Amino acid sequence: MSTKYILSLDDHSATLESVGGKGVSLARMANAGFPVPGGFHITTLAYWRFVDENDLQSRILEIMENVDSSNPESLEFASQKIIEMFTRGVIPADVANDLVQAYADLPGIF
Repeated sequence: MSTKYILSLDDHSATLESVGGKGVSLARMANAGFPVPGGFHITTLAYWRFVDENDLQSRILEIMENVDSSNPESLEFASQKIIEMFTRGVIPADVANDLVQAYADLPGIF
């Protein structure tokens, strides 16, 4: 399993930029022989594709312009607005297809 949106947990090409810090740690542990449960990485490319397709970046920046970082209520309000935007977002079909296939390929799932 290796697409631009999905990498296996033990994929040697997993980097901080492509799967984040926890993903890199899981890849290193898997490649070192530690027992890592079956799974996969959803890459940052998939994340950015979702953000672009749903036009979230400009809206997130707009929300953040009004945040007072010294005011917890302001931070909570911004967080809730961003969560709502992500929840209403639609996963692009090619990303969704890769995700469904990666899930189906997990041992013991189907």
